[in-house]
Amino acid sequence: MIQLDHLILHVREPAATVKFYGEVLGFTHAGRAEPFDVLRVNEGLTLDLMQAPPGHPQHLAFALERSEFEAVHQRLIALRIPFGGTPFDRSNGAPGQTQGARGMADSIYFYDPDQNNIEIRCYSR
Repeated sequence: MIQLDHLILHVREPAATVKFYGEVLGFTHAGRAEPFDVLRVNEGLTLDLMQAPPGHPQHLAFALERSEFEAVHQRLIALRIPFGGTPFDRSNGAPGQTQGARGMADSIYFYDPDQNNIEIRCYSR
């Protein structure tokens, strides 16, 4: 089976990005592996942050279990991070239903500090 191992994300300020992903999604800073700051998403996936001018914004979608999805939703509210239920909505509305790799799922969209479009999805009810 082919699995995604890591992604390289160009960011303006790695420390701010590490803080953001830690506070909002619970990712851990796994240290530096020059020239990257490594964020551990889970056992099999990392985001490698490279300090460089971001190019075109990226879209990253993460599937979460229901309890994790609800916890991130509450952190977005507490941190006053604008979000919405569709890829282009940031109106602080309710989660939406959008199509993903495993079908329809509850979805929330928001931006990271470099305006990358972040999506969290929950397939379970």
